[in-house]
Amino acid sequence: MNKVLFYGLGNARDHANHHYSKGIDNTQFCSIIQNNNALMENYDNVYVIKSLNEAINFAKNYNPDLVVISNRKDLNNGVYEEFKRYGFNVFGINKKAAKLESDKIYAKRLMSKYNVPTPNYFYTTSLEKATDFLYKNWNKSKYGYVLKVCKNAKKSFDRTSVPRNLDDAIEETKRLFNTLDNVELLIEECIVGYEISLHILIKDGKYSILPIVQDYKRKYKNNTGPMTAGTSSVASTQIKYDYILKKMEKEVIKPTMNLIEKERIEYNYILYIGVIIDKNNNAFVLEYNTRSGNPEWLAILGLLNCSLISMYDNYYNNFDNLNKMWKREENSVVIYGMLSEYPEFESSIHNEKILGFDKLDETMKLFGENIVRLNNNYYSSGGRVFALGKVSNRFEEAKKDIINSFSLIDMENLYFRDDIVKIEENIIK
Repeated sequence: MNKVLFYGLGNARDHANHHYSKGIDNTQFCSIIQNNNALMENYDNVYVIKSLNEAINFAKNYNPDLVVISNRKDLNNGVYEEFKRYGFNVFGINKKAAKLESDKIYAKRLMSKYNVPTPNYFYTTSLEKATDFLYKNWNKSKYGYVLKVCKNAKKSFDRTSVPRNLDDAIEETKRLFNTLDNVELLIEECIVGYEISLHILIKDGKYSILPIVQDYKRKYKNNTGPMTAGTSSVASTQIKYDYILKKMEKEVIKPTMNLIEKERIEYNYILYIGVIIDKNNNAFVLEYNTRSGNPEWLAILGLLNCSLISMYDNYYNNFDNLNKMWKREENSVVIYGMLSEYPEFESSIHNEKILGFDKLDETMKLFGENIVRLNNNYYSSGGRVFALGKVSNRFEEAKKDIINSFSLIDMENLYFRDDIVKIEENIIK
């Protein structure tokens, strides 16, 4: 594999893909991105493109051995098929496979059909039926319900809501129906426990389990406040977590692989399964994500003991070797720097100048998300602005170094979560 082309939005996940692809002699790679990311654009081999047609033409001239597609929306819209139509080898999935994420009720019905454990749910397209269900069932439930929009809303704030009580649930349901068009709503039984963002690589019916990772989606400390696209994540290859991955393999992965096989879904790509394990040690699949997580992927890549391109090379040519490509007994921590008004407001126009990146230690990983460069200064251009990451065999050391690094950065309205914990403090054995 001598040439690799990455195609994505230009978010922190794409920045991480590009950064971790370094390190192989006689191998070329470049990234074409759809949005500006000033930190990522500091690399010589990053190009901003404005259309899929422009991306295809770029690929024709570049002639890569592999095109890697990272963005959920692109996969939903058939970009995989489009690159394949022009003869490219593509790491991605078709629209049918992407539907496992883009249409939550479709995925939930398949889970029920193939005995993939998942919380009970009610589906409706009616505000009246939704509120009627909540009034009749809230007090019968143990922990209430979670509201999920079945087809992806643009803003994270509009995709999922975890109401605190019945009144909050009614208010949130009305908000979703009144602010979004053609709402299809899942009202899902709330399960209390710990969550795992389970990532696997799938190829021709085989799978390889990636390091265990947990993310933090709620805005405020102690997992309170509105849902975001992700505030932080922790990944680990410490051997003590192997037992939970074996549990996931038996109870979640194998039933999911059976679903994919029986439904004849062509799936050769990353699958990220959102799992929750309750206080009785029962696992439930919350959702399928037909791509890597963000920020989970940033933390996972920090644990690679080789170039990301080597991982892809082994994926295609030596699949059984994939589980040997990870550092052992290490922790990888990633925390996003966000604007304080995110996610309630996600305006793309901001005046917050950012200073201090040059003060970061060379061991600190810096990934851009919504950031532009004007007159040689950095400015925020969205809710999640940048991410900091650190790898260490001591979790507290990595966390402390990241928090101290945030203190070196001068940005008005900068917010980040500083209450993340190592994985075993979240796991109930």
